[in-house]
Amino acid sequence: MAGRRRVRRAASAAAAGLVLAAAAGCGNTVPMGASTLSPTTSISASTPASILAAERNAVTQLQDWVWDPDGGSLTYNTIQVTSGGNVNVMTILTGPFDPSGTASLTGSIETLGSGSTVSGTSSAIETNAVVYTTIPTGLQTADRADKQWESSRVDATWQGNAVHSGWWQLLYQVRDLKAQGATGLGGISVDVFTEVLDLSKLSDIPKSLLDSEALRKAGTTKVEVDVYTLSGSGKLARVTYKLGLPVAIDAAATTTSTAGYEVDLSGLEEATATPSATPVASAGAPDPTTVASGAGDEDLAALLPF
Repeated sequence: MAGRRRVRRAASAAAAGLVLAAAAGCGNTVPMGASTLSPTTSISASTPASILAAERNAVTQLQDWVWDPDGGSLTYNTIQVTSGGNVNVMTILTGPFDPSGTASLTGSIETLGSGSTVSGTSSAIETNAVVYTTIPTGLQTADRADKQWESSRVDATWQGNAVHSGWWQLLYQVRDLKAQGATGLGGISVDVFTEVLDLSKLSDIPKSLLDSEALRKAGTTKVEVDVYTLSGSGKLARVTYKLGLPVAIDAAATTTSTAGYEVDLSGLEEATATPSATPVASAGAPDPTTVASGAGDEDLAALLPF
């Protein structure tokens, strides 16, 4: 079954590539632009057949990947703004993931306050439906003395006995992607497609996710999904979903939102100028004696897709 889905994905990509190539020969190409999600060229009501074919292919590529996902690299990016906007904390974690439910992420935490920025390092390990995150050295005091990790259940916001999170349901229900233009990714050209969906209006989205602290801080249930396909071949390269504030260290809180989140799944079809082996997540749970009691990074746990 998996093999047939992969063949279907490749055939759909090839067909879209041929249509785009034919259009290019007639001077009708997918618009090129800077690395932005804003349309580089407005698409009129009479959308060219090449664009429509590319949009349909992007949906097919995403749906086939959801049913038969490949591993790759995951990047979790969030901005948290305190009440009044006096202190911003931005976290960026990245590393290999496996759709079976493992990930090994490392990155940084930047805190902006009083005109200065303080940087620190952070790590996260996901395994057996639990995500472990490192505790900064300065916070390893009192009942956290000699504890390097804290933990949260990844499946706390899932639906019953579901295999994956509500974000999997979100991606499965993407059906109306619109072309935004082309940009660069890893030294190659990719076409970008976007759809905005409202989690509260989709089927099979867990109430526990809708009621999560992450969505409360984001202040919205609307999520932007961006799909990137390789220009020419049409193969899936990258998928992102984001909600809330723009993820930038200088973001300002609004009346409804004090946080922004972005999850980036890339390397799905070796979308690099020099292809390399797909990274493999080999995460193992930390020694239980080094894990503090109580909840860890529940926002990260709620945003992970698997």
